[in-house]
Amino acid sequence: MNTESSSATLTEIAIADDSAVIRNLLEEILRYETGYSLVASFDNGRDIVAWVREGGKADVFVIDMRLPGLSGTATISALRRHMPDARILAFSASAQEESVRSAIEAGADGYLLKESKLSELMEAISGSSATVAPILDGTAVPSERAQSTPLEQPGGGMHVLVVDDHDLVRDAAAAMLKSKGFTVEVCTSAAETTAWLESGNKCDAALVDLRLGDASGASIVEVFRRETPVSAVILHSGAADQDGERVVRETGADGFLAKGDYTIDQMVDRLTTAIESRREQSSR
Repeated sequence: MNTESSSATLTEIAIADDSAVIRNLLEEILRYETGYSLVASFDNGRDIVAWVREGGKADVFVIDMRLPGLSGTATISALRRHMPDARILAFSASAQEESVRSAIEAGADGYLLKESKLSELMEAISGSSATVAPILDGTAVPSERAQSTPLEQPGGGMHVLVVDDHDLVRDAAAAMLKSKGFTVEVCTSAAETTAWLESGNKCDAALVDLRLGDASGASIVEVFRRETPVSAVILHSGAADQDGERVVRETGADGFLAKGDYTIDQMVDRLTTAIESRREQSSR
């Protein structure tokens, strides 16, 4: 569990999700999103309810529907009793009508799928529409981040391609990199990435999901080596059992990041280091 100090001028948000990947993404997004403050993060329902009972407060609660111990539905119901005026969002990988209905009946103001885009997530959190629909329709406009001039940022002048078939992970990674001054493009599949490269596009580095739906990230490393060997490739995986050093050794990638186990600054450091290393190799 992590708690942070908050300011009354910010929208305060508390999260409960047993996935370290999702918690890390949300925490990093909110760390750099203007106007929001993450005040608490939990991996189960009992702890967030206990936190509220002990005086913890937030304007918005984002609650996983499949929490260990106390279910998401029960957690939402308990939070609604203690925080009648808070915005409570159910967050789930399931779009089944039964799950949506149980969340809304328990007191949730909205139901958001984990495959949603980052723009949809931020619209739900901000309540920018009059009512948060049970399942968002994807028409929201991405929120704007306060940024310094790109060249003043760590990634200023660097171009990164993010390849991931999970909308939220892809959008979150792209948004975090943009907040650090990188120029970012995205691809949603191995086929799209291959076509992008074979069309003559280039980038300084790519952050590639190790397990894409249509091919492995390892195969994408091979395409990069063939089409643009100067580009660095960092593989990205949510599998907890992955040995990063082995993955790098076997695929020829320039690095590995475990989803949910790094900060944005660590991601930036890994990418910039890999880019510099590739540039040195190509100049020899």
